[in-house]
Amino acid sequence: MRLRSLKALLSFAAICSALVNPSALAIDAIPISPIVDNYAGIPSVPASVAKANVAKAPTQNTVGNGKLLINNDTQINIRPGVNEIISISKGYMNRIVTPYSEPKAMATQKGAVTVKDNVLYVITKDSSPLSVFITEGDSQEEAISITLIPQEIPPREITLRNSGSQSQSTSQNLVAEKWEKAQPYLSTLEELLRTLALGKLPTGYKFQNAVEGELPRCRQAGLDANFLVGQMLTGHNLSVFIGVLTNTSDKPIEFSEASCGDWDVAAVSAFPSHTLQPGKKSEVYVVRKRQSIKEKQPKRPSLITAGEF
Repeated sequence: MRLRSLKALLSFAAICSALVNPSALAIDAIPISPIVDNYAGIPSVPASVAKANVAKAPTQNTVGNGKLLINNDTQINIRPGVNEIISISKGYMNRIVTPYSEPKAMATQKGAVTVKDNVLYVITKDSSPLSVFITEGDSQEEAISITLIPQEIPPREITLRNSGSQSQSTSQNLVAEKWEKAQPYLSTLEELLRTLALGKLPTGYKFQNAVEGELPRCRQAGLDANFLVGQMLTGHNLSVFIGVLTNTSDKPIEFSEASCGDWDVAAVSAFPSHTLQPGKKSEVYVVRKRQSIKEKQPKRPSLITAGEF
């Protein structure tokens, strides 16, 4: 009886000792089997290799190797709101021709950009990219955005062309306006007609398709003025209609400019001759004030010459 009590006491002491020091218990650990799934046979990949092979999300103006997509063309079509990355010469003068008549430039490097007429001259010794915004004068309606990347290359000349906007037309009208206002009104009309007679285009003027209902009418017996086969040029405040004047009679006729007169007609002329022999032709020029100055009023048909209206 005493022996059993002694064994029980020893067992109780061992349990108390194990609570203080768990390693004192000589209990074999229960083996735990790992959970095995379908990927157990795939070897682990080092972290450096795994990161190196992870594809980066594509960003604008980048290619697969992460380098900037630089435009090296000399003629570049640009769109407002879209940045174009262009290479320039580092340390040498670069020339950038803009589509604006009076451009203004704002750049991230002070003194790097000089404006002369419609051209930007850029020089920088810094290797950092140069960000430039170009506007037409003080107008903030739209801007050309370019990023210039200096490189160890010869000086460059780059021409920027607008696409996807009305800036080209707007710029051309501004050039025409400047030409028209550079001299007195009558001198402008004389120079305009002289330039056309020489087969040239006045500064800033452009060809435009004419609408048949807007063509001028010249009414002189024996002379036929055909503008359907002619040309139309537009400037800022003036438009020019060019037609073919033919003597359809059997006698010489002197052309009267007043026969092409109308409320919006500024000048009329003919070239190479005002006096046409039977069957002979000349070009006829009718200069009109642009419709934006005064809205054309509807005419009352004449009871006598109704067919002419």
